[in-house]
Amino acid sequence: VPSEVIDQVYNEYIGNAQNRAQVRDGLLDAIADSMFVFPAVEVARYHRDAGHPVYFYEFQHRPSSAAGIVPEFVKADHGVEISFIFGKPFLVGDVSLLNKVDTEEEDKLSRTMMRYWTNFAKNGNPNGEGLVHWPLYDLEERFLEIDLIQKAGKKLKEQKMEFW
Repeated sequence: VPSEVIDQVYNEYIGNAQNRAQVRDGLLDAIADSMFVFPAVEVARYHRDAGHPVYFYEFQHRPSSAAGIVPEFVKADHGVEISFIFGKPFLVGDVSLLNKVDTEEEDKLSRTMMRYWTNFAKNGNPNGEGLVHWPLYDLEERFLEIDLIQKAGKKLKEQKMEFW
């Protein structure tokens, strides 16, 4: 990697850091944006531009089961939503992943996510009665922010995606 690129990434993500925690967070954001967010946004754009319907999301919930296992600065780790999609809060015994510390809100979140994914599998559209509307990823780059409460967002990390 040319030193000019390293300098640009440093300036974009770490250059204004005031303490070690901000340096750590900037470095983690730079890695996540370059390895996960930007490639996902690019693929979504390619599919959208080819005329295919795209439903894009960002999972934002830090699971209660992460307490004491995952450092506090890690929010929604990569891939953690998969357990909610497949009903982890409802698993019992030896098949449950980690200790069962799911909250009622997480049970509801899991049920909501199972409904979105089931609707998508059945109809090619995740939306359904009683669900927060999941917008198509269009030229406005609308997406669904998935947390204990879902809401529509627009242009995920817009400035950072322009940087990349």
